[in-house]
Amino acid sequence: MMNNAKNVDQSAQTRFGANAGNYVTSVVHSGGYTLDKLIELVSPAEGKRALDLATGGGHVALALGQHGASVVASDLTEKMLHAARQHISAQGRLASFCCNNAQDLPFPDASFDIVTTRLAPHHFQDVSRYMSECTRVLRSGGILGVVDHAGAIDFQVAKYVNAYEKLRDPSHVWEFNEIEWNAMFHEVGLRVTHSEVVRQRLNFNWWTKMQSNDAETVMRLRVMLRQMPRAVADWMEPETPLGSEWYFTRWQIVIAGVKP
Repeated sequence: MMNNAKNVDQSAQTRFGANAGNYVTSVVHSGGYTLDKLIELVSPAEGKRALDLATGGGHVALALGQHGASVVASDLTEKMLHAARQHISAQGRLASFCCNNAQDLPFPDASFDIVTTRLAPHHFQDVSRYMSECTRVLRSGGILGVVDHAGAIDFQVAKYVNAYEKLRDPSHVWEFNEIEWNAMFHEVGLRVTHSEVVRQRLNFNWWTKMQSNDAETVMRLRVMLRQMPRAVADWMEPETPLGSEWYFTRWQIVIAGVKP
């Protein structure tokens, strides 16, 4: 298990390090409903200390700082942290930066009022440990806000979708459904204050370019998209409205919980 976790971490570092710039400029990652809703839920303000885990391009960290919070932006990948630092600095904002694994945090207990993670837990080998660590570093009354891919309730559909995601990005591990996310919040003692699943339409060409997929991988992904079972198609809703470009649905969960 430890070797597997190490391999997943190394895969994430390699792939996201190579594509760090894509995630800074990505329209999907830099804005939209889930980012706005996440910030609304965690209520950053002057005097609050916030930790943004797996910060990626630094978009959540930037928004937290723009609302007055003192921010620590953390990521496993040094190249991604460098890209986030440049992005945040270019916006005239300050943040502290820390290179670490979200499942093993180097911070004392009760260090933060806010912990956030957006579009990353599906890469984590041990989400239960991540949840425990987030709860540990939160102060009483602090809030954890998470945005991530939302898995299907139907296990067979979930298996297909996760295999599809992993073909595109080998650092993908698993995406949990809304029921599972709520259970994980309850297991660590967090009181869920908000939980919703939202629909996001993605352009297939953009999606594969974000991970710099080679021609063979793109072809295999197209085949999976065209030949998926009916139940999977009902979930992913693939279509070609422009005749040649494929679009499909990715569902996202937005969930927040307070530490007593």
